[in-house]
Amino acid sequence: MLKLATDRLYMRPPLMDDAAAIAAALSNFEVSKNLAFVPHPYDISDAVAWLERQPALAHPFDQKFAIFTHEDQFCGMTGFTNKNDLPSLGYYLHPDAWGKGYMTEANWALIKWLFDGPGAPKIISGVFDYNQASMRVQKKLGFQTVSQSVMHSLAQSKDFAHIDTELTQSAFENAAPTLSELRKDT
Repeated sequence: MLKLATDRLYMRPPLMDDAAAIAAALSNFEVSKNLAFVPHPYDISDAVAWLERQPALAHPFDQKFAIFTHEDQFCGMTGFTNKNDLPSLGYYLHPDAWGKGYMTEANWALIKWLFDGPGAPKIISGVFDYNQASMRVQKKLGFQTVSQSVMHSLAQSKDFAHIDTELTQSAFENAAPTLSELRKDT
């Protein structure tokens, strides 16, 4: 099984056994409101349906990872969705994992895996403009704002301003060459 690790976290493709933990995170409106394609309410049947569509090993531009502490505590999800032959980064954390630097750390390992292995010309992403915590994660990793758009939030049933971002390998290496360098700013 594909597995990525840092000194505090490990990541692996999501399994059906993760359905309850995924549902617990995404049923929290404070999490789902920041994600474009997640409805609210969100329950175990939504998690099971999503997991049934996830292959254990996908094309790197479509690979998803469940994030855990080394004590096996579920923290959230990160991964890519293939959009126009580019990996689009998406992620969320359970509120119990907020404020610990986990998402920056997990995404650093994921991005390093992609750029050092399968490769990509760039990674695209973005955040709703009110989601400053997510924007800080992206800035620490070297993402640059490239445009602004409008995106619909299923959980909130309305459109919001969206900041569109992208990351090149050189910008990533300059911003976060190592995890210890990245942590100096956390």
